[in-house]
Amino acid sequence: MRIKRRLYSLAPLVPLFLLLALIDRRTLLLLPLALMGLQWYFIGSLFFVSVGAFLIYTRTGGFYGLAVMALALLALEMAHLDRERAPLEHYAVLLAAVGLAFPTYLLMVSVSPLLPRLEVTALAAFLLVVLYVFVRLATD
Repeated sequence: MRIKRRLYSLAPLVPLFLLLALIDRRTLLLLPLALMGLQWYFIGSLFFVSVGAFLIYTRTGGFYGLAVMALALLALEMAHLDRERAPLEHYAVLLAAVGLAFPTYLLMVSVSPLLPRLEVTALAAFLLVVLYVFVRLATD
């Protein structure tokens, strides 16, 4: 008997496209790319890069841009977990890792006026490495 594939990855796509549609309705043209990205990781990577390029083109950043990118990453990685039929604990780790982007962003915004630009970049790179190590250790 074959186990049916989970479709948890569809959940982040709904708020993602609502946020994207608030910027420009033409972003709904990315919907087929997003749906194909749920099946194929390479197409999902193209979708992720497309969303990032669109945010750069529209000069959308800050907390709003971070939320859009976090939802895009969440959809892409949850689709990978869906394909692998991963246990629910892996989804929880993914949600925690993506959720840590928001307090990290708030930390960087609060620290950036106090430090020179080079040190802020080093701090951001260090936090990125720590998050990556956390996710890799948690999923092993």
